[in-house]
Amino acid sequence: MKKPDLNPGLFTTYSFKDKMTKRFCFILLSVFLGSASLLADSKTAVNLEAFLPTSSNHREWQLEGPVQKAEGSQLFMLINGGATLYLSLGFKKALTATLLDKQKKPINIDVFEMNSAAIAKQVNSEKVGTEAKKLSFGQDANLESYYLNFWQGPYQITISGYDSTPESIDSIINLAKIVDQKITRSLSPP
Repeated sequence: MKKPDLNPGLFTTYSFKDKMTKRFCFILLSVFLGSASLLADSKTAVNLEAFLPTSSNHREWQLEGPVQKAEGSQLFMLINGGATLYLSLGFKKALTATLLDKQKKPINIDVFEMNSAAIAKQVNSEKVGTEAKKLSFGQDANLESYYLNFWQGPYQITISGYDSTPESIDSIINLAKIVDQKITRSLSPP
């Protein structure tokens, strides 16, 4: 029985100098790739507050109280009862804020950054009820009773009022359109 030919490249011996050169190149490449990754992450890091209307650009909206933020399991402190859905699917960070409309009615906004657009879409579909009215902005914008859900890119957004009066519904839709425009601009290439 004839022995199979072995690839001599697998058993080639290297000198100490060759091994050190390979190690140095590997370390240098690792440092370079790690630095590039950190640089890319810092360029793509998004401040979710940038999606909120500012009083200088949208005078009809006024922030009431501080913006609350969460990352990871801090989400349990921010929202009661719904954090498990977000965390199980791939949650990055969130903010919640209350804004006053021009009639000084409070409107709440929750912005969730998920790990991908597909996950944001999935979360949004989980939140939409059977009585939802489709709207024509964002992705899958749906209005129900006194709250609105939509997604755009990796973001899932919920905007809610405290009643379903026509004034509150108009304010909810108005705020959602502002947020949608700001997210769309942030996702567009420069």
